[in-house]
Amino acid sequence: MAQRQVIKAEAQLFPHPNAERLALCKVGTFQLVVQKGQFQNGDPIVVAPERALLPPQFAGLYTNAETGVSYLHGPDANRVVSMRLRGERSQGVILPPDVLESLGLADLPLGEDLSERLGITFYEPPVPVSMAGDAENVSGMLGGGYRHHDVEQFSIYERDFVPGEPVVVTEKLHGSQGIYYRSAEGTWVVTSKGLSRQALGLKENAGNVYWQAAQASGLFEAVAAAYPHSPEAQSKEVQVFTEVLPVQKGYGYGQSGPTLRVFRIVLDGKDQPFAEWEGWFREWAVPLLYAGPFDAALIRTLKDGPETVSGRGLHTREGVVIAPATARKAADQTPLRVKLISDAYAKKETGDELS
Repeated sequence: MAQRQVIKAEAQLFPHPNAERLALCKVGTFQLVVQKGQFQNGDPIVVAPERALLPPQFAGLYTNAETGVSYLHGPDANRVVSMRLRGERSQGVILPPDVLESLGLADLPLGEDLSERLGITFYEPPVPVSMAGDAENVSGMLGGGYRHHDVEQFSIYERDFVPGEPVVVTEKLHGSQGIYYRSAEGTWVVTSKGLSRQALGLKENAGNVYWQAAQASGLFEAVAAAYPHSPEAQSKEVQVFTEVLPVQKGYGYGQSGPTLRVFRIVLDGKDQPFAEWEGWFREWAVPLLYAGPFDAALIRTLKDGPETVSGRGLHTREGVVIAPATARKAADQTPLRVKLISDAYAKKETGDELS
């Protein structure tokens, strides 16, 4: 999902595919479901996304008028969660302009993280011992080719795809993002999505699931074989993005121990097309469900069904990830990588899933 921040941005409206009285509203990279006619294109909107913890002056605004029950979650009824409205995800709440004005916050800047200014923090689920570890600052080890990875909502980026352009659709796995980066100097950084944003890496630890998954799968050896590190080597920085399994409750994928599946390879800051992956990287890749011309109707049919990692359909599929066969950016300069979530999986979400 989009990076966790509270933002003010101009609304972009799109038709809701399943409801005439609702509309999709894109604010920054967040998708909201709103009443049709409630907003116009270009309206400035402040969004507090899922997992935001709202202070009292905001939290009390989101209650059922008839029952008085809060729409927010958590012991203090202040945690924003995403909701599915007629099959489309709404990723946060809109902070009412009149309330912001009454607090002297009518002139908030566009495009900046407003979390601190509004007194909003974010909820993080408790991290299991196997996923925790000693973290260290690795900012000095990260070169210019180092990247972060997010996927956005399909419906608000659907129009950024060109009809018929080659795309790749892979299964979205319900694990945890494990990032493995070999610097130009040959030093490895092992980290997770959350730590990566803070330029933190995990020290080598035999009890840590990210290290266990890499060692059990042979990732380090595979990178060394495919992209040898030497002064003459053409590729200096290598970054492998993976989904580490099994870490989420109820999603074991038939695995007896920590393992991983690769979903992105970046060499010196440049994405390597999925079609060009070979050997170990193809063997350990996330399941490929479709490669061909962009067809929105066809792609929507792929989000539902059983998982395919185990070969036995043990769990509900989380969904799919869609990307152009050759990496490129959307009109708003966001990397064009989007997701469609399975309806069956969405019904099971609690907001405590680990990233």
